[in-house]
Amino acid sequence: MSYNYLPDHLKPCFLYMGVFPEDSVVNIVRLINLWISEGFISDELEGRDCLEDLVSRNLVMVRNRSFNGEAKTCGVHDLIRDLILREAEKEKFLEVTRIHEATNPSAEKLRSARRYCFHSHDQAAFWKLSNIIRTLHFFEGFKELSKQVPLLVSFKLLRVLAILNVTFQTFPLEITKLVQLRYLQFTCYDDIHWSVSKLYNLQTFILGYGVAGLLPPTIPAGIWQMSNLRHLHIGDFFSFPIPSNKLQNLQELSRLALTSCTSELFSAIPNLKKLKIIGNYLMEMKRERLNSLSCLKELEILKYRDDGIQPSQIPSKYVLPASLKRLTLSCTSLPWKDMANVITLPNLEVLKIKDNGFLGDEWMLNDEEIFKQLKFLLISWTGLKHWKAGSVNFPKLQRLFLKRCMNLEKIPQDFGEICTLESIELHKCSISAAKSGKDIQEEQESMGNECLNVLIYNHPSSSAQHI
Repeated sequence: MSYNYLPDHLKPCFLYMGVFPEDSVVNIVRLINLWISEGFISDELEGRDCLEDLVSRNLVMVRNRSFNGEAKTCGVHDLIRDLILREAEKEKFLEVTRIHEATNPSAEKLRSARRYCFHSHDQAAFWKLSNIIRTLHFFEGFKELSKQVPLLVSFKLLRVLAILNVTFQTFPLEITKLVQLRYLQFTCYDDIHWSVSKLYNLQTFILGYGVAGLLPPTIPAGIWQMSNLRHLHIGDFFSFPIPSNKLQNLQELSRLALTSCTSELFSAIPNLKKLKIIGNYLMEMKRERLNSLSCLKELEILKYRDDGIQPSQIPSKYVLPASLKRLTLSCTSLPWKDMANVITLPNLEVLKIKDNGFLGDEWMLNDEEIFKQLKFLLISWTGLKHWKAGSVNFPKLQRLFLKRCMNLEKIPQDFGEICTLESIELHKCSISAAKSGKDIQEEQESMGNECLNVLIYNHPSSSAQHI
C-alpha cells in the first residue's frame, strides 16, 4: 500500500479522495466531474477507468453498484484516508481543516495551499487563504460565509467551488466574477442571476434551492453563451429560455419543467445524454411536448415525474428516443396498454415504474410484446393485481424488484424460465406475491437451478435495498 508506486496519472485522483470528510459515501458521477474540472482527466470514460484501477488496488472501496456492476458510490477506509491526508500535505496537494483536530494547517501552509477543504467552521483560516487557491470545498455549515462572499473575488484562479450546508438568501453575485470556475455548487433562495453567463469556462453547475417553488424559476438567457457547460443540476424544477445558440457540450439536465420541452430546445442541445423532466399541476399540462424528445438522438437516461393531480394524458403515439437505455416513470398515471410505446425501445436495459407510473389492475403481455434488451425491472407503489407475462417477454432480464405492490396476486410463473434471471426481490408486497416468488425459486431448485435468488422483505423492520 505505497503511494509512491502509483502511476502518475492516478496520484491526483487518489489524493483527491481526501477532499471528503471521514466515512463519506461519495457519488461517483460527481467525483469524476470534479476530476475533470481539476484537469486530472479529460472525460467520463477515462474517469471510470481510473476509478476501477484504484478499486483494483484496494485503495478505494465501492459502496454501491448498479445492476450491471457499474460503481455508483465509493469511499475509503479510515487508514487509507490517513495515508491520503499525509501524502496530500507532503505533496502540498491539499489542506484540510478537520473536525475536532487540536492543530490545523499553519498560516504558512494556508498561504501556499492550492486546494483547501473546510470540514469544520474555521473563519480565521478562511481569511488567511492566498489568492493562488484553485479549489475550495465547504462541507460544514460555515455560518458567516454569506457575509464573507466578497472575499471570494480575490481568488481569481479558482476552478472548483463547492459550498454545502450553507444557504444564501440572495444569489451571490461575487461568484460570477470567478471566470476560471469549472465546477460550481451552492444553495440559495434566490433566482439565478443573469451574470452567471460570465462563467464561460463552467462545466458543472449544481444549484440547490432552499424552498421549492410552485412555479418554475427561469434560467437566464445568457446560459446559451456558456458553451463549455456539460452538467446542469437545479434543485427545483426550472424553465429553459428560448434558444439563441447551441450547447453542443451539454450532456445532463436535471429537473427541467415539462413546459420547456420543445423541439426548438432539444434541437439546441443535441448531445444530451441524461434528462430529468418534472411536470407540475399548476402548469399548463401539454404532455404532447414529450414527442419533442425524439430530437434527442443521443439520450440514454430519461426520468419523468409528473406531479399533476389529474392522470396524465400523454398521447398514445408519443415517441421516445430509440437511444434510451434507462427509463424511470413516476406519478405519470399511464394506462398499462401504453407500455407498448416503451416495449418498442430497442436499447432499453433499465425500466423503473414508481408511484403509480402506470394505473390499472391488469398488465397483459402477448408473445409479440418483447423487451429485447431489458435487464432490470422495478415496479413500485402501483395498484397492479393481475400480471400476465412469460420468459418470452423478458428474454434478458437479470433482476426483478417489486416494492409496495400490495394488490399483486402473483409473479408470472414462467419467470422461472428466464435463463438470465439472477434475483427477484419483494419489499412489502402481498403475501400471495411473496409466496409465488418462493414457488418459482423452489421449482427452479427442483430442476437443478441454484442460481435464482429470491429475497422477501415483508415487515417494516426489514432492511430494504435502495434502488
